[in-house]
Amino acid sequence: MYNFIENKSCDLVVLGSGSGLIAAVRAAQLTGKKVIVLEKTAVTGGGCQFAATVRTFGSKWQSERGLPDTTAEFARAMMDKVYWRLDARLVANALLGTGQFFDWLCEQESGLADRFSVGKYVFGIESDPLGPQIDQFKLGYSFGRVVMDTMKKKYAGYGVEVLTQHPAVDVEVANGKIIAVIAKSEAGYVRVACKACILATGNWISNEDIIKKYCPEFVGMRQEMGRGPMTSDSKTGDGIPLAEKAGAFVDYSTFCLRLMPSHHCKSRTFQAMVQSPFVITVNLNGQRFVAEPLMHMNHFEDGHVQVAQPRGRTFDIFDENTLAAAFKAPKRKQAFEVDKIVLGEINFPDTMEEVYRSIDDGFAQGDTHMFKSDSLEELADKTGINKDNFLTTIRKYNDNCRSGVDLDFFKSKDALVPINKPPYYAFMVTLSTDGAFGGVRVNPDMQAYKPDGSLVEGLYVTGDFASGRFLNLGGVKQQVLNDVSWAFSSGFLAGTNAGKYLESLK
Repeated sequence: MYNFIENKSCDLVVLGSGSGLIAAVRAAQLTGKKVIVLEKTAVTGGGCQFAATVRTFGSKWQSERGLPDTTAEFARAMMDKVYWRLDARLVANALLGTGQFFDWLCEQESGLADRFSVGKYVFGIESDPLGPQIDQFKLGYSFGRVVMDTMKKKYAGYGVEVLTQHPAVDVEVANGKIIAVIAKSEAGYVRVACKACILATGNWISNEDIIKKYCPEFVGMRQEMGRGPMTSDSKTGDGIPLAEKAGAFVDYSTFCLRLMPSHHCKSRTFQAMVQSPFVITVNLNGQRFVAEPLMHMNHFEDGHVQVAQPRGRTFDIFDENTLAAAFKAPKRKQAFEVDKIVLGEINFPDTMEEVYRSIDDGFAQGDTHMFKSDSLEELADKTGINKDNFLTTIRKYNDNCRSGVDLDFFKSKDALVPINKPPYYAFMVTLSTDGAFGGVRVNPDMQAYKPDGSLVEGLYVTGDFASGRFLNLGGVKQQVLNDVSWAFSSGFLAGTNAGKYLESLK
């Protein structure tokens, strides 16, 4: 079927160089075996290198600094959120794997441990551990960049061969295990014989056929989004047919997107307002659809409300009344709280002069998501919002403010401030995503299951393509560990256990 331009052989072949590069370095370091990494794109590192903040549990780094170990408390809280439908042993391994990975990472380079300061995962919960973090805004680089740069420095020294622009297109299977992977280079097909395989092929966000089947509400909305590391056109689910050919259980019931409203703005004032409860949020039809602010639930879940709106596009509306109310609100530089709900950083400028300067700066920088008008009618024209519905919505909302009760969308009485003092402002919020998730079901060692519950010999899966650390609740991803922490941990565990498997073949 294939005319090979080259035949290679190794002990372990790894498909993908994000979490896969971690797995490759770990397995090679542990065993001294020959490892080949096949990477589809021209660069290594995947989405991991863009991660800003992670969780680590039970590391020596934390213990040496006297930080409390909250692994059990965190695991209990997370398992409650997923109704105990996940494998508790897999969850424990994944959490502890983060600390094991981090300690191993620090062993790779002298002084590396000292580059991290004590902090918390940015979207954490009460039982989140204090652990190693990096202030990327101060230092100019991220946690993920440090990790992947370290792996890139180390892989050659451990004898790992990395072949970029070599997408895996097929596998050969004999006696229930992968014995070779077929890659396609620019020059032709390359056969890589192997004794074990790790699939780290990432997500399927750019596979339109899968999106149509499992996330139909997202069809047609990708053109509204920009391209980025989490939505790359290279993420087409290439591992799916390879895994199925090898006999692995691809659990399609886990397939889901993680959708987010995109609130990024060039004006500090606008950025603060869209997080405040004093705005009202309308869709293109000019209608409210949620208790404001939209992001009061969870930044990584609010998108599932927004995706139901026309074109996934919404507008946060405010005026001079609501701007003044938000500025005067207490705790404006800490977590804003209304009815005991913490809404995030409401980071207003210190003076009203700076508030207005920030607005002017945003417009001067050409932020096309910002709008301003002296009338509501003109604001509707500028934004494309249905004018008649919009004016009706504002009138009804102002009536609710006067009565002190919002029985339409149940906003807190404390946040009901009428919108009737020009100028009027709008900020357009678009839909974004940090990827698509779901894939091969794995056991606590990251080894692939078969549909009958047995294991595929010599096959391990990591990162976004490994299923087992989240629950798909009607299309909403409820996870026990955030994406990059899982990528680092699952890569480390897969490399460790693939290495043990290779050693057992002696």
